[in-house]
Amino acid sequence: MKLKHHPQNKEVLLTGRPLPTLLMFALPIILGNIFQQLYNIVDAMVVGKYLGDLPLAGISIASPIMDILYALLLGASIGIGVLVGQLCGAEDWERLKRVHATALTGGGLVTLALSAVSLLAARSILVAQGHDPEVIAYAMTYLVIILSCLLFNYLYNYFAAVLRAWGNSRTPFYVLLVSSVLHALLDLLLCGVLQLGIRGVACSTVFCQILSTLWLALYTSKHCEPLRLKRGELRIDRREAGAILSFAWAAALQQAVVMVGRFLIQGMLTPLGTHSVTGYNMSMRVEQFLFCFSQGVSAAMVVGISLSKGKKDGDRERAFYYTAIRCEVILWAVLGAVLWLLAPRFIGLFSSHKEVIAAGTTYARTMALPYLFAFLGEVIQGFFRGIGRLRLTMIASVSQIVLRVILSALLIPLWNIPGICAAVTIGWILLVLIEGGYSLKVARRE
Repeated sequence: MKLKHHPQNKEVLLTGRPLPTLLMFALPIILGNIFQQLYNIVDAMVVGKYLGDLPLAGISIASPIMDILYALLLGASIGIGVLVGQLCGAEDWERLKRVHATALTGGGLVTLALSAVSLLAARSILVAQGHDPEVIAYAMTYLVIILSCLLFNYLYNYFAAVLRAWGNSRTPFYVLLVSSVLHALLDLLLCGVLQLGIRGVACSTVFCQILSTLWLALYTSKHCEPLRLKRGELRIDRREAGAILSFAWAAALQQAVVMVGRFLIQGMLTPLGTHSVTGYNMSMRVEQFLFCFSQGVSAAMVVGISLSKGKKDGDRERAFYYTAIRCEVILWAVLGAVLWLLAPRFIGLFSSHKEVIAAGTTYARTMALPYLFAFLGEVIQGFFRGIGRLRLTMIASVSQIVLRVILSALLIPLWNIPGICAAVTIGWILLVLIEGGYSLKVARRE
């Protein structure tokens, strides 16, 4: 089969020197992750500056619900991307086409069902957490629009994951770059000029997600011949559905469990007041921004390892893993120092309220050092994803989050926000010590 894609990217990932290859492929992913985070960051900044603290609090309490759903869809896409990468490495194009058709059709149907369930349950969840009715009203206005169009979030993440597995990390970045700039401009127009309030911010987000999805879908169909589907080929293959599920469910659950933990912890903070909850959630936005770098390196490593796995090149798998570990340590040293120095300014981008800034700064500065274990954990988990051991990463993540939630319940009443920091740090350290040690043994056997 004649292929229309970027063969030089795939060949470089399979044969180039590990460090420059990893950095070359990771840079567009890192930049893409940053612009992805800018979607929510820009929303919060515009709402905080133009609409005030109550609408900002509404987006703040809505964010964990969105994050859980987005994490499920992103995780599923990551898992499918590993399978696609292995098939690309093995050059099994016929099976790749069947996997692609099944993932599009089945994933789309599951996402529509997820969208309906989340719309029905969102208000009850927010009420159960004990938030103020006025804040809940703002949150629901935002969530109804976002959750109604959840399908486009899945399709965007899916096409981006497939293109990266194909050896093309640049196109998803270019799409995100254009979409993020447009999103910021639309936020200012709809919220600042046309005064559509929180609805304008939500509509801006949805419009840009739809645009990004269509762009990536058209690009994939044009440039990746095995992924070009005819009208009768868009159907679910039962055998491939099982293979997709085996890769997707563990990755989806792993990503979602992290967000569920944050959601539960947010509920524990409610007695501390709205400003503390908002400050904590704004520090989470800063944290997710910093993790763009760590996750970008890990995602690039996953692609390199999955392609090498398909080619049965264990030496190259190990080379990518060890190189990624060194990169993560360097990233932490730089970003941790910047965070500690500039934490109040980062939180101040979202709100000028002193209590919000104080709460967010407390979390950010306390976590600057422990982020070392978070960055190492990211690359350890990425190694196991790359070799297809997604169930192991899911078990490790679930165990860590359960421990985090239990410790938070015990420590928050004693230490407030620093109690969360202690709980999170303990979980990360245990993950690195236990799963990290095991990963080195597995790497030597690959």
